[in-house]
Amino acid sequence: MLNELQNVVRLHELEFGQDANASLIPNRTEAEMARCRAEVRPAILARYERLKARYSQTAVLEAEQGICPGCRIALPRYQIEQLKRSLVFCDRCGRILYHPDAVYRMYA
Repeated sequence: MLNELQNVVRLHELEFGQDANASLIPNRTEAEMARCRAEVRPAILARYERLKARYSQTAVLEAEQGICPGCRIALPRYQIEQLKRSLVFCDRCGRILYHPDAVYRMYA
């Protein structure tokens, strides 16, 4: 079972075609997107939808060296630590940020 951060990132990947297998099995993709949505708290999902409407493909980004790649602002130390465990919202632009180890450890 994926955690909330993994579900948000996976949903974003599926919605924007960043999954190489998504086009091969479209019904599976829709079912997986529905499952991801069901596993995310309504408040987080609503915020994701607002960010997606505003930023499109850059609503969810991998934080790079403690910097939000969307607005290029340095993240506070507490957010850098939080990235290792859960999703973080950039204080300046509001984008959802993540650390790849927190998302992709399920594949290890």
